This record gives sequence, structure tokens and C-alpha cells, in this order.
Amino acid sequence: MNLMFSKRLTIAACAAALLITGVPRRAAAMDQDQFNKLMDSYLESDENLEKVGTALEKFFRKKREEQQALAEQQEVQRMEEQFENPVKIDVAGSPVIGKENAPITVVEFSDFQCPFCKRGNQVMKDLLKEYPDDVKIVFKHLPLPFHQQAKPAAVAAIAAQQQGKFWEFHDELFENQESLTEAKFIEIATKLELDVDKFKKDMNNEAYEKQVADDMAVATQLGVRGTPGFFVNGVQVRGARPLPYFKELVDKWKERMAKK
Repeated sequence: MNLMFSKRLTIAACAAALLITGVPRRAAAMDQDQFNKLMDSYLESDENLEKVGTALEKFFRKKREEQQALAEQQEVQRMEEQFENPVKIDVAGSPVIGKENAPITVVEFSDFQCPFCKRGNQVMKDLLKEYPDDVKIVFKHLPLPFHQQAKPAAVAAIAAQQQGKFWEFHDELFENQESLTEAKFIEIATKLELDVDKFKKDMNNEAYEKQVADDMAVATQLGVRGTPGFFVNGVQVRGARPLPYFKELVDKWKERMAKK
């Protein structure tokens, strides 16, 4: 449908609603042609067009607010259900940071080229500082297809993991996410004093490429469609969220655990 025609149609519909509301008896007594002429006449006035525009703006604002409220309500309901039946995720082989016996596990699906993931990384660091005894973070790779260097960066991070430097390499990747290249990966490996020859060899290891692919498959299975994505003890969090949001979830888990 032509955009201008659609706009006129919407304005006309709104104007019709105003006419019907404003002059119900007169409108009710009209046939279609008479009503159309009255509506055309009404729309010729700049003042009336402005009224229509204002009414239309209010209408769509209200609809957006209603949709947002409904979405938030559905999200709360979904999360409440997941607290009762949390998602189970196999984290074997994935890098972990935090105390081994921490009762709350946050599984993070991330992309080293994603700017929102960089923000999410800082939130995770802050969360660990807030809950050093309660939280541990598990990292899973989810390089998005339109980020050309995200998958090579993920494999490079796994190569660094083989030398015990995953998290240091991980932080460097996020700090340099606008200039990720193989040369940059080697530069970071050198900076972190890795065995560079082994690192280069591991960057071409098909097993590590498969590990990335396996993480991506898990994300798909769990319904993670974008990055970053999180699971706080099996409760899914979609997208980047501020620290207070995660603190609320952690506190809720702590309360539930204390009652058991």
C-alpha cells in the first residue's frame, strides 16, 4: 500500500471517529456520500487536521504503552514460571569465573564484536564484585553472522583458554572490539605472554571451531536470538540489562534458597 495513501486513510479514519463522536445525530442521518463529503470538508481545515494529528498521536502513544505494559506483564509471568522450572544448561568445558561453590550460576551468551555485549561484560564484572560468594559466571560463545570477526575472536579466546588466560584475553577482545583481526589476536597473545606458536596453532584447531558451533547450537535450542543473552540459575534474561536488574534476580534466588 502506498505510504501517503495509508497515511490519508488513517487520518480519514481518525477524522471519521471525531465526526461521529462530535455530531452523532447528524452523522447517523447521512448516507455514505453525504458522510464522505462532510469528512472531506472537515479535512480541508488546517485546524481540524491538527486536531486529527493530535488525536492520532495520543491514540498510538496509548497503544504503545498498552503493548509495552502487556509485554512486561508477560515477561514477569515467564520469569516466575522459570523460577519454578529453571532451564538446565550443560556448562562442561565452558570458562568459569567466580568461586567454584557459588550457588548462583549466570550463563552468558556473548559476541566479542557486539557493543551491547561489551556493556554486559562490565555488568557481569560489577555483579561479581557485589556477590563474590554467591555468583559465578559461565561464558558461552554466540558470534552473530553479521559480525565477521566475532567467530574468529571466539576461537582465539578458546585458544587462549588452553593456556589458562581466557578471561584476560576475553577482556582484551572487548577493549579492542573495533579492531579485531588475526594480527590483533596475536598481539594480545604476546601481551599476555602466551606461547604464541601454540596459540597460532590452536587458532586453526577445528575442535575449537566445533566448540563455538556447539555453543551456538545450545543458544538456538534455548531460544537465545540475540546477544547478549543470560540465564541466572536457569532464568532467562533477554538482552543487556543494568546491574540492578541482575541484583534483583540474584537476591530473589538467595531468598528462595534460604527458605529451603
